[in-house]
Amino acid sequence: MRFFAPVLILLCLLLNACTGSSSHPVASPPEAPASPTAKPLPDAGAMIKRMIAQDGSKDFTAEMRMISENEKGKREQVEFRIQRKFSADGAATFFTVLSPKEDTDKAILALEKTDEPTEAFSYLAGLKKLARLSSDRQLGYRSAKVTVQELLAMELGQYEHTAGERVTVEGDPQIKIEFKQKPDRNLAFPRIVGYFREQNEQPVRFEMYDDRDELRKKMSVTEVKSIQNRQTITGVAIEDLAQKLTLRLETSKVEYDRGLADSLFTEDRLKKHITAAGQKLIQ
Repeated sequence: MRFFAPVLILLCLLLNACTGSSSHPVASPPEAPASPTAKPLPDAGAMIKRMIAQDGSKDFTAEMRMISENEKGKREQVEFRIQRKFSADGAATFFTVLSPKEDTDKAILALEKTDEPTEAFSYLAGLKKLARLSSDRQLGYRSAKVTVQELLAMELGQYEHTAGERVTVEGDPQIKIEFKQKPDRNLAFPRIVGYFREQNEQPVRFEMYDDRDELRKKMSVTEVKSIQNRQTITGVAIEDLAQKLTLRLETSKVEYDRGLADSLFTEDRLKKHITAAGQKLIQ
C-alpha cells in the first residue's frame, strides 16, 4: 500500500494560526527564564482550543504544496487538497493528492471524536478492502514517511497539557507548553513541546518526541497571513531528524466556511474517489 507525503500535518497545523531518529538530536534554541512579571499567563487551554477548532470555523478547504529535500540535495514535491469539517464532538478530514499524477489515487478519510482514539481509513481498490489506520501508522511517499497523526495537525486534543511557562528564546518572549498523550491513544509522539509568541499567542514552533523520549521532528512557523479575517499559517518548515530531511509546506489557497456536506466525509466517498482515480491512471 502506498500513501502520500509528509504533507498533510502538518497540513492542518499549517492552517492553525489563531491556529524518525538521530541518537544525537539537534539542540533547540537556548531558553532563558523571562523576567518576573505580575501579568497573568495567557490561557493555554484557549490557545490550544483555537488551534484544534480552527478559530471557530465550521469547515475549510485548502490546497497545499510540500517540498522535501534530503541530505544529498534531492528534491521532491507533492500537491494536495484538504477538506475538513468541525462539529461539537470532533472533526472529519478528507485528504487527496493533486500531483504527481501517479499518486492521485491516494486519499485518506479521518474521523476524530472527543476523548476517543482517531479512526482513519484508506481503500485498496484492487482488493476492494477498506484499510484502517491508527494514529501512529506510518505512510510513505517516495523517500519520505509521515504518520497519520502528523496529517491531522498532531491531534493536540488527544493530550493533556501544562498551563504554560514564560521563556525568552533569542530575545523573543514566548509561552512554553508541554503536551503528554492521554491513555490508549496510540499516538506517534507521546510528548510534544510547543512554543507560542506571548504578544499575539500565535504558535512559533513544536518539538515532537517518540516513545523513548527522543526528539524526532522540529516544526517552525515561517509565514502567517490574514485570510477571510482569520490568521492563517501559510508557511511551515520541518526538520525530520530521523529521515534527515527538510520539508517546506506552503498554502496556495484556503477557503473557510464553505458549507461542506457531511456526505463528503464518508467511507462511500472514499471508495468512489480512489476507484475512479485508479481507473483514470490505467486508461
